Amino acid sequence: MKEHLGSILHPSTLEPLFGKYFGPVQIDNSKEYNAGLFSRFRSVDSVLVDILSEKIFLELRIYSGKISSGASLLLWDRKTGNVQEFETTEKGTSSFIKQGSFKDGYWSFTRSDKRFNFRLDDTIRQGYTHSAVWEKHLNFQLDALTYTGEKKKGNWFTKISPSGKDWIFENHSPHLSLEGQLSWNDLSVSLENGILAYTVRKGYSSEVFSLENRIYLEMGPKKKIHIYNDDEIYIWGDGEVSNLGSAVWTSEGKRKIVRDQNSKLELVLEPELEASFFRPNTFRMKNFIKTLYTVSGWIKTKSKKEKVTDGIAILEKVQKV
Repeated sequence: MKEHLGSILHPSTLEPLFGKYFGPVQIDNSKEYNAGLFSRFRSVDSVLVDILSEKIFLELRIYSGKISSGASLLLWDRKTGNVQEFETTEKGTSSFIKQGSFKDGYWSFTRSDKRFNFRLDDTIRQGYTHSAVWEKHLNFQLDALTYTGEKKKGNWFTKISPSGKDWIFENHSPHLSLEGQLSWNDLSVSLENGILAYTVRKGYSSEVFSLENRIYLEMGPKKKIHIYNDDEIYIWGDGEVSNLGSAVWTSEGKRKIVRDQNSKLELVLEPELEASFFRPNTFRMKNFIKTLYTVSGWIKTKSKKEKVTDGIAILEKVQKV
């Protein structure tokens, strides 16, 4: 559970060493590390789960700050274009449960008849998510099990960043195969041919969760690619993550084109839908915009250009007042 812990902790202060790490880097987040005087007011803990299949895209967030906690989901029926947004919050953290470490943790938010859960078990290399919501116009239930990969596979991207005098820890998974079932009103979807990817955040920040830009692609029936766009492009292929450097973005009307600096990819993003969400920070809520795109283009893998057969992108930004 604490393998590689010493490599990212300062030997004298036992504070995290800021930087970016690839592979199964782990840190025990069941304890609090040294931080600034007012850190407790900026403590955050959140998990983001994406599930994608031929029929649907689901984004699920569970989060907790010192002032409030909550959960949100976005459901997109890719065949019909139907979209369902839902979010619920509570002052304080009484409905939020967190235990364990980043690779063996449990996150849960429950309010009335709405339940959101996500669990990672490092011993058996599995992740599990269960969520249920009953609203007037939404009857939603999710049960999904994912295999988190070979223990020695270098496929996670970990980032520890300064946040004022404090720190914020982020752990990004690759895309993972999953099995399970999603029910959404009259829609019932098998998840056996889908993928799951997640991000875990903990530390001290003015924002409970950060904006995340990510892209999921298929290069045929068996080859899947996952791209995470932070300040640089991180791309997962065949279970391994690599850095392609800074992204180069251009726009043609509402269409966006993204390239890397080394001519390894060119992707065309066509907007499909836009959603507005509240984004909690330390003391208040802020609006932000999420846009989902369909993606075409190509990626060069092992000196060979491969055409994108299916893909979606999720781009987020703060809404201007």
